[in-house]
Amino acid sequence: MQTVETQPPTTQASHIEAVSAETPRKDELGERLIAAGLEHNEFLLDLNRSLSVPHDWKLPAPWNLPSRLFRFPIEVSENLEGGRRIGLIHPGLVDHPYVQHVSQVLGMDIPAEGAPNRHGYSKQALGLWWHAVDLIPSGYWREALDTRHFTTDADILRAVCFGLECGRENGRNLTTSQARQIFQELGVVCPADPYANLYEFMRPSAVRGDDKVERWPVNAGRAKADVTAWAMVVGIETGWFAKDRSGHLEWTRLGRDRHQAGPATTFIEQSSGQGAFAF
Repeated sequence: MQTVETQPPTTQASHIEAVSAETPRKDELGERLIAAGLEHNEFLLDLNRSLSVPHDWKLPAPWNLPSRLFRFPIEVSENLEGGRRIGLIHPGLVDHPYVQHVSQVLGMDIPAEGAPNRHGYSKQALGLWWHAVDLIPSGYWREALDTRHFTTDADILRAVCFGLECGRENGRNLTTSQARQIFQELGVVCPADPYANLYEFMRPSAVRGDDKVERWPVNAGRAKADVTAWAMVVGIETGWFAKDRSGHLEWTRLGRDRHQAGPATTFIEQSSGQGAFAF
């Protein structure tokens, strides 16, 4: 006798689950955002995960600063099980003119706790870094201090390190004098022996890019931001570091010799072969 294989009968419950899996979840909030002209389509909502201030908007100070925190003040989640959500990237953005506009258009208050994705990640911590790094290296360090409540001291110090280490196309490079003023405003005092921190930096090592030019990039390793920032200021002012042609900080011959010698009283300058006193 030939055996005929049969499939178990599909229960009503499993049929409903299959249909539910194939039916897209209704995106009520997303549809409202698109209908109100706050975003063009659902694809961009899922791609950008934020609502951005229109380019033709004229914002008053301080909201007109070139900070991504101010340009993308509202976070948007994907369409989760409970529906799509929106929230402020920083609680202080409740007074932002565009946030107030969106709130009025939607007829709702924008939650202050952000809009985390399905894994619980929110851009709120990233927004603190945006505000510091977008302003301080670009010549807006005074404005960054005036709006200090939109970031953290640690992010400001990290931005100081970035500004000292990397050049800017607009020529507004952060100077060591400006960095010292930032330290004073934050109450970050100079270490008793700032040169000792330079020996904590990673050993200078040459790298060559596609242009075959030898460079000696500065790598602070895992030192704290305040330690790194002060060390960079001291390193620049004493000639251990200098900017290359691209505007990036690198070890000088003097700095490489000093780092190799360690915290000794005297060292040998490799370029001249003569002994020199440590700082």
